[in-house]
Amino acid sequence: MSANSIADIISATILFAVPLLLVALGGMFSERSGVVNIALEGIMIIGALFGCLTLRVLDMAGWGETNPQLGVLLAILAAAASGAIFSVLLAFAAINLKADQTIGGTALNMMAPAFAVVLTWAIQGQGQTTILIPTWVRITQGTLGLQASENQGFFERLVFKNLYLTTILAIIILIVSVIVLYRTKFGLRLMACGEHPQAAASVGINVYKMRWAGVLISGVLGAARGWRPAASGGKRCRWSHS
Repeated sequence: MSANSIADIISATILFAVPLLLVALGGMFSERSGVVNIALEGIMIIGALFGCLTLRVLDMAGWGETNPQLGVLLAILAAAASGAIFSVLLAFAAINLKADQTIGGTALNMMAPAFAVVLTWAIQGQGQTTILIPTWVRITQGTLGLQASENQGFFERLVFKNLYLTTILAIIILIVSVIVLYRTKFGLRLMACGEHPQAAASVGINVYKMRWAGVLISGVLGAARGWRPAASGGKRCRWSHS
């Protein structure tokens, strides 16, 4: 196996691993607070839907191509906001109404793809379920002011073949999540509410508030990387079920 083939495999692995990383981090925050977020798959679909729609709107307006990475950041924020709103349904049912978390999450997982298909049909026409996203979302050598060589070597194929803003943000979020959970008062209180809620409440911690925060954070992280550009050049949007 050649060095370029190894670089392509590693690059593709990172591309598909980043969605799992962010969703796993989101599930960890929710789980630590005491709420099992089964609805993460549905949250990813909702994030993919609104993230791709935002990219499409920016591309049609001609603004995204002139400010590509800012446009991607806006799409990530739109996806994260939609995930937070969608996770409110689970938080209200599981925390305030004391509903079964597994059943509530399963119901949201069934609702998300149906909602996504209906909304996509309403916007693009019936039968049009693939949302095309622009090619400018990928970070290339030109994005960083570097000159691309005709015969790309190992490093260029490894770094720039599937490099997106979400990959960089995922690494930063991973580091921040570890610090927040184990080195901050918020993280320690969050874990206390999941492990011993009665003990946490006895010292004045608002368990309901902390669990709401955990579920909303899981919704934000799960939806922020719900969309994933296709490995064949990033021209299409995939609603990731990974």
